[in-house]
Amino acid sequence: MAENNASNQTHFIPRKFGKPIPVELFELLPERFEYTGEDLFWSDEQVQNAILMLVGSLGLQRFVQMLPPHSREELMCILEEEQLRW
Repeated sequence: MAENNASNQTHFIPRKFGKPIPVELFELLPERFEYTGEDLFWSDEQVQNAILMLVGSLGLQRFVQMLPPHSREELMCILEEEQLRW
């Protein structure tokens, strides 16, 4: 299994274009997908790893292109609000 989240986090930095997911990174995810209709039975760290792996594989550009228009608008608002805090 992977040593720790800090050392593996660099593998999860999504970029503009996608890249293959190294097989060993799948060890950071649970073996099963369990959903109650409201929440995943995964820790926040496991959810974050899964999302970053998928977006990293797709690439940010392709991910944004896949979003419905309303979601893109909301994402732009969120990014603008976050930028004001920087």
